[in-house]
Amino acid sequence: MKRPKAAGREKTTRDPVDLPRVLDEPDDAAALFDVPSVELEDLAVRGLRREDGSFRRLEAISTLFESVSFARTSFQTAEWRDVRFARCDLANVSIRAVSGIRVELVECRMTGVNWAELDLQSLLISGGDQRFAQFRFGQFHRCEFDNCDFEDADFYNADLRGCIFRRCNLKNAEMNGAKLAGTDLRGSILDGIKLTAADVSGAIVDAAQALSLVPLLGVRIE
Repeated sequence: MKRPKAAGREKTTRDPVDLPRVLDEPDDAAALFDVPSVELEDLAVRGLRREDGSFRRLEAISTLFESVSFARTSFQTAEWRDVRFARCDLANVSIRAVSGIRVELVECRMTGVNWAELDLQSLLISGGDQRFAQFRFGQFHRCEFDNCDFEDADFYNADLRGCIFRRCNLKNAEMNGAKLAGTDLRGSILDGIKLTAADVSGAIVDAAQALSLVPLLGVRIE
């Protein structure tokens, strides 16, 4: 069967990160994290390793994190505007409350992250590993997920209306109670995804995905 053309698939209302062409590079990036509340602006932070830490706040504006490791670090709050994480290790990072606008996470390790009270607008997650990530009750506005591995991730009761999942692995992902009206799931793996017929109402799927979702409707094909 010929795969239907995804008309308008590449169009999006997501606003890309707006970073200055030139960013300052601190001589001692580690010193920026010697305080419980970190505030960064117009900076490029590269190669930093601050693992197993605990911080009250991470505020970042017009900031690039490249090849940085915050593995197993906890933040009480995080506020981001025009921030890009590139090839960073964020595995098991815990954030009690995270908000942001125009945020990109590119080829990052995000296994087991637990981001609560999440409210992100114009977010892009591209590539990397997001298995077992927890985004329960998250608010995602005009967000895109490209070639992500969300196997066993938790989007319980998350608001994903109008978001785009391109070529993502959503195998066994928890999406019960998620708002999916207008959410584009075409081309993504949905095997074992956990949701109900009411949850998937209004989502955009391709023909093959529609067949895999038929059991949710209580229909038997013979």
